[in-house]
Amino acid sequence: MSRDVSGSNRKFTAEGISFRVAADANFTEMISKFENSMIATSGKNMRKMVKRVTSREGVVLVTNAAERDVLKSFAEQLDPVAFTYTNAAGDKYRCTGSLEIENNETEENRTTCQVLPDEDWTTFLGA
Repeated sequence: MSRDVSGSNRKFTAEGISFRVAADANFTEMISKFENSMIATSGKNMRKMVKRVTSREGVVLVTNAAERDVLKSFAEQLDPVAFTYTNAAGDKYRCTGSLEIENNETEENRTTCQVLPDEDWTTFLGA
């Protein structure tokens, strides 16, 4: 779709199970596979590229106790988990990988996660 639309992500699923995305969720997308820096030398600076994971951080979900238990089981399993999400513009992304639960805020039942793909995120046309 790739329209010029901003706002919160609309949908997040893990293994086909839909989770409610917080209204103010702002996923941080590490979209480049490389972290670039420069190293000073006696002549021209040397470029240093370090490979990194194209993660999605700050995945804020509104969860109840049962949903937190499901997320916990995904975070603790060894097998890859299938993830998808849809952003405000309607673009859909998917990957398989691991889930890291960063924290849970009991006042608003918000669980913050990080999704770490095995390879990379891909865009797809889906429902």
